[in-house]
Amino acid sequence: MPRVIDLVVEAITQAGIDHAFCLPGGYTQFLIEALYQNKDKINVIVTRHEGGASAMADIYGRITKKPGLLLGQGLWIATNGAFGIVEAFLAGSPMLIITDISDWNNLNLHGPYQCGSGAYGSVDLPNIFRSMTKFTTFATSPKDVVYGVQLAIKHAISGRPGPAAVITKMTSIGGFIDDITSLDPPIYPTKGYLRVSPPSIAKSDAEKMADYLINAENPILICGRGIHVSSAYEEVQELAELIGMPVATSYMGKSSIAETHDLALGVMASRGQKLATDLIGKADTILAVGTCLAPDNTNGCSKEFIDVENQKLLHIDIDSRNAAWTYPATLGATSDAKLGLRAIINTIKAKNPQIDVQKRISAILELKAKPENEFFTNKWSDSTKVPIEPERIVKELNELVREEDLLVLDAGNNRIWFCKMFKSKKAGQVIGPGGAAGMAWGPSASVAAQLLNKQGKVVSVVGDGGMMMSLYNFETVKQYNIPLMYVVFNNQSLGNVRDFFSRKNRPLAEYPETNFAKIANSMGVEGIRVEELDDLRPALEKGFKNDKPMLVDVVTSRASHLRVRTS
Repeated sequence: MPRVIDLVVEAITQAGIDHAFCLPGGYTQFLIEALYQNKDKINVIVTRHEGGASAMADIYGRITKKPGLLLGQGLWIATNGAFGIVEAFLAGSPMLIITDISDWNNLNLHGPYQCGSGAYGSVDLPNIFRSMTKFTTFATSPKDVVYGVQLAIKHAISGRPGPAAVITKMTSIGGFIDDITSLDPPIYPTKGYLRVSPPSIAKSDAEKMADYLINAENPILICGRGIHVSSAYEEVQELAELIGMPVATSYMGKSSIAETHDLALGVMASRGQKLATDLIGKADTILAVGTCLAPDNTNGCSKEFIDVENQKLLHIDIDSRNAAWTYPATLGATSDAKLGLRAIINTIKAKNPQIDVQKRISAILELKAKPENEFFTNKWSDSTKVPIEPERIVKELNELVREEDLLVLDAGNNRIWFCKMFKSKKAGQVIGPGGAAGMAWGPSASVAAQLLNKQGKVVSVVGDGGMMMSLYNFETVKQYNIPLMYVVFNNQSLGNVRDFFSRKNRPLAEYPETNFAKIANSMGVEGIRVEELDDLRPALEKGFKNDKPMLVDVVTSRASHLRVRTS
């Protein structure tokens, strides 16, 4: 008579999920215990906060394309853990949430302590989770827990990825299945539910889009996070090089192509490169892939940004609702980004058009070299002032980050500086919050990123506000000896909101200085305080060489991010 928790462990491992991020509590702690007993198949990371665990599960999903597994007690996963769940929901990251209603002694109708059944005297956890997931099931029987986990995995990775939740009762998660052989329907192997090809562009649409691109005088490719989701990096570069088409990205699509590439324009719109926005405006044909062209990536869906009355817009997204959502399209198609781009590439190759690719590349390189375009640089990049200017910190990291390294951003001004000024050396090198974009996502997410990135260093860039919200991560990186490097932009303020206050009201977003190096050292993580420019490069170099976790606390100028925004 098998235990439900053992069948759930089997379902999870059959899906190839090899990490679990959790804070034990409620009845799910017994599932966590069972996962821990399968160390050969799954690595259980016990965090210090549910918000940290959910951010780790989010980035695990982004990097591996498998659902990040989040476990813990219902009330706290739904509240503290909602921090990472809503980011995953809005950013499109696969996540599997398994939790409980904490119906102690099966008395959920009598208002027991911490209960979330939705009955009188309790919190309605099923509806809370339904508001921030693609799929939520309330598994009230033992067999429904197993079925629910398998289907939640399927929902999490199908179409546009996202979080899926299984909520359990004491008698379901802690139950047994008397005769598994007599179940109807049977419990099939999980992999059978996952052998489904993603949607692919119709041949006729690939033909039409190829013709539009071949006949265009000034085509441009816009890439969103869908490129990362489908790992379409090879296709982006190949299509760009095939017809000499420059590549701009949304913020979440940053590093869809190495930004050192001749055809890379960097991020578009107000947080990105002036040149990217200019060339989008001058294009006669725009191919947008894996992006819904959201307001924050298009200067508020401005007609000046994309003018569909005078430009052809070709739009590909894995969700048909996202294609031609914010702008009407000349032609929209539902497709996985990788499959859609590959079909267009093959069609163009078969047509063998005569396009002067080198002429197009030379024209772009000439534009990048013009001082007025300030391509990945500005007048503060070489500043020797103290407190140290943010752009100077970005420049130092630009020179030190290697192809094998990952950069994990946090919300706030730090991501504006790096979105605009950091030039990625390989596709997929930069990961940041952008669904909900909550402060303190990055310090937790970077923990899981370093667990997965065995070959290089993970650099977690964070402001002092986000670092203060996530100090508990020092205990996690110390416990598991995770050798990531935190780089703190310490300007004693909530910089992004401060920038929008009037001058006389800025003290609302300012506070006394915090020495994060001292805090890190007191918690057993090496911290270095940088107050002078001459100390910045040596501190960063030490962080890259270190095989243990380390923090570099940089006293930073209170520069406004508005000075690097473009219209």
